[in-house]
Amino acid sequence: MSSEHDALVGELRLLAEAVLDRVDRVVQQYAAAQQAGAAQDPQPTDTGAAGADAPGADAPGAGAPGAGAPAPSGGCDWCPVCAIAALVRGESHELLTRLATQIAAIIALIRELLARYLPAPADPGGPESTPPSEPADRGGGFVSIPVTIRP
Repeated sequence: MSSEHDALVGELRLLAEAVLDRVDRVVQQYAAAQQAGAAQDPQPTDTGAAGADAPGADAPGAGAPGAGAPAPSGGCDWCPVCAIAALVRGESHELLTRLATQIAAIIALIRELLARYLPAPADPGGPESTPPSEPADRGGGFVSIPVTIRP
């Protein structure tokens, strides 16, 4: 029974590592895309006096601070809906950046816990490994059960 549990623990560890690898890969791709986007995008500039001559400059709200330079993500910095919209558009968003940083830290923590508390999977070709014994007729086939009905 212990060998079955060890096999299950080993499989769960491999599953956890596979999931962590995939999540880590997605987070790394997002971080790389954000770094590449930040290097290529120039900083927004103020239009200055030329913006006053533009059509609609005297419209309501045109003189509001920051009206000529939209935020990098096109929305607020804390809203999850704006963060998802920025992710879909391929733009950077402060919430997504913070989330990616926290996910990377959580992945590192989970990997450390796996290494500390779950044993590493045994090498199948090792000298001390023995082939698993076959269970006693656990095949799932049909088994006839005699039933006697008494009046």
